[in-house]
Amino acid sequence: MLWALLLGCSAAAAAPLQETTRIPNDPYFREQVSLYAKGGRGSWLRNSPRTARDTATIAPGLTLDAPRAWALTTGSRDVVVAVLDDGFFYRHEDIADNVWHNPGETGTDANGLARETNGVDDDANGFVDDVVGWDFAFNDPDPDHYVFDGMDRSRVQPYWHSISALGIIGARGDNGVGVAGINWVVSLMLLKIGAQGTRRGEVDTARVGRAAQAIRYAVDNGARVINWSGYVDLRDPARLTPLREAVAYAAVRGVLLVTGAGNDGKDLDQDQNCSFPQCFDFPNQIRVAEASWDGGLYRYTVGGQTRGSNYGARRVEIAAIGVNFTTGLRNGAEIYAVGGGTSDAAPVVAGVAALMLSVRPTLTAAELKAALIASATPLEQLKGKVAAGGAVNAYHAVRLAMTQR
Repeated sequence: MLWALLLGCSAAAAAPLQETTRIPNDPYFREQVSLYAKGGRGSWLRNSPRTARDTATIAPGLTLDAPRAWALTTGSRDVVVAVLDDGFFYRHEDIADNVWHNPGETGTDANGLARETNGVDDDANGFVDDVVGWDFAFNDPDPDHYVFDGMDRSRVQPYWHSISALGIIGARGDNGVGVAGINWVVSLMLLKIGAQGTRRGEVDTARVGRAAQAIRYAVDNGARVINWSGYVDLRDPARLTPLREAVAYAAVRGVLLVTGAGNDGKDLDQDQNCSFPQCFDFPNQIRVAEASWDGGLYRYTVGGQTRGSNYGARRVEIAAIGVNFTTGLRNGAEIYAVGGGTSDAAPVVAGVAALMLSVRPTLTAAELKAALIASATPLEQLKGKVAAGGAVNAYHAVRLAMTQR
């Protein structure tokens, strides 16, 4: 039952709003204005340990209203969010405690050996020692943060793209360290789909298969939400079949797939602008545009061309702020910094979906999607640009989830 969601309201929404808030003790929380600012002039640190600051005038109602949501829930270890990306620095001090640990591959086996490293597929899921997830690029159990050039292991570099998504969804909150994720407690499943073996300018034709495998792994191993801040390079329908079938597989099993809309400044409702899986149309998909601080779509100009968030009233459901101060990586070392783009807007929505599941674990993907859209904050500049006509709101989404019977 979807309550009165598609009407954009519910009995709960009409009730007096909860004024109780919960503030974490994380030292950089004050820099996380995307989580709590009410509007007006905002200021935040660009990255730590540097001291440069950015400022903006923030549209009222744009941010997540997280402190009021946290008065209702701060997340649950039982909610598993799978993150697809090209590698993970999962030992970051504010991430490590919230990394998923496969229950079938932890503890000791009948011989007294640690299941994590015994070289046995203890849970019979087809993957050996898959403790935190899987590396589908090199077919091994460590989805590490190194990117390899042309499959040459002698040339490596730390990979930074995924670290902000992990922190946005689930940096450990109220632990006196760093920042707070949307979920203070959650289980982050790490699925590395890589870009290894592809030289600059080449199309990574194998990526579609790796992504399809990762989605199926996530579904089969307990993920309720999948965040993928990326896409595949292919457009040919026949070659997209494995990915299409994997998303359909997730849909049948009620797993929500959250993707960034992309950063080309284009209308995804126009077929010629399509990327995938963004332009599949399954009921478990939610595509996320990046909102700017003024409440419109994020835009910038480079080389005389306007770029920024993709949009589409039919194919993009909702918007979120991408400029989030969160966990970061520089030269292989952990830092805290501002991210951006739809790659950092998508995990905002994935994080809110996980927060909703912590209070109502029976929600289906369709119910999560409908509730996220219905509880979004309306913003005039986003009308006709995304289906919700506004930006995700954590507090209203959690309250709406709590009304489900």
